[in-house]
Amino acid sequence: MQILLDINISKIDDVNMEYSVQLTFRESWVDGRLAYGLPGDNKPDFLILTAGQQIWMPDSFFQNEKQAQKHMIDKPNVLIRVHKDGQILYSVRISLVLSCPMHLQV
Repeated sequence: MQILLDINISKIDDVNMEYSVQLTFRESWVDGRLAYGLPGDNKPDFLILTAGQQIWMPDSFFQNEKQAQKHMIDKPNVLIRVHKDGQILYSVRISLVLSCPMHLQV
């Protein structure tokens, strides 16, 4: 499995020892049960699934998460792409508030 993050730190709160981020969370893995093509066939290279379709997902989490929300402006900001060989790409926009012990000194 591969995980990629594009992070924007929007706020650091030293009083509550937390920080806020907006990020694009992408993870990729292979699920051979979803493979649907052979090399050289005329099937599309990948299929796009909607967020409501059920597939197995890794149990990924942010250990120090205090609050989380997925971005939904007019529709969910989620991409699920299934490649011929069963490789899955899952991408989602998330806002998080994370705890972070801060030992600030002067």
